[in-house]
Amino acid sequence: MPKKKTNKELINNYLEHIKNEKKVSQGTIKTYKNVGESLPFNLLSNQTVIIKKLKELYSNANTLQLYLNMIILVRRFDNEETDKLIKLRNSLKDEIVKIRKDNLDTLDQKLPSFDYIKTELNNLNGIRYILNYLIIEHGLRNGSINLKFVKTLPAIEDRTENYIMVKPKEALLNINDYKTEEKYGSKQIKIKDTKFIEELKKLNLKPNDYLFSKKDKSKITNSSTFNDKILNLSINKLGQNKIFKLVIKDTLNRKDFDKLEQLSQDRGTSLEVLLKSYNLDNGLEKEKED
Repeated sequence: MPKKKTNKELINNYLEHIKNEKKVSQGTIKTYKNVGESLPFNLLSNQTVIIKKLKELYSNANTLQLYLNMIILVRRFDNEETDKLIKLRNSLKDEIVKIRKDNLDTLDQKLPSFDYIKTELNNLNGIRYILNYLIIEHGLRNGSINLKFVKTLPAIEDRTENYIMVKPKEALLNINDYKTEEKYGSKQIKIKDTKFIEELKKLNLKPNDYLFSKKDKSKITNSSTFNDKILNLSINKLGQNKIFKLVIKDTLNRKDFDKLEQLSQDRGTSLEVLLKSYNLDNGLEKEKED
């Protein structure tokens, strides 16, 4: 009888396969390895055994779904049955939606008003104005804000980073490295806000300088370090995710659907995701009639 493969072997084999098939981030690889190697049972065990063990280990529906997703993919690659695991994963959807709505409702009660955020923005200067403007007006994620200052854009085939440049009457952002780039491709954003352009010029950036950099002016490549920097510079240290939720709430309250579409494109997030995951009013128990 052949020796059963270890979880480490199973996951490494699967990761090699998907790395050859499509682009996979280092974050995904690290998560799969950490998740898979921490499980106290073999991924090729009987489905009933796996389900029993998972329920004993994890009560949170989101966590349970994370493990199920990975186990299903690895087992499917190894031609093992997944029907019972898929059935359990599907049954978690309603519970996850409820958890998300409850979390949004709780968050809405703790956050300041959008008017407060806008007032604070107008009182800011320098790099803090630039950062918070990009979050509020364009909904950019942290990764998209890791911008390199250039006088001219590289050739299309050489655009591997996110760039910012100043023209006489506008600032231009060319974003190529972000979470949903495979789906939405390269993004180009034009900013004509006078104060934004003035504050950007005041930074006296030289070609190839980064908007947010290390002390030696090199690029911050560690995502945790970069996220901490953005968090500390954001209004009230709310971070881009919470601020963006306030932006979506205000946009929907004003029924400004053109702005909603613009935010969807600039952020690289579908309208469906914006309405489900970033809409604070989605947490209210009582549905609002249109």
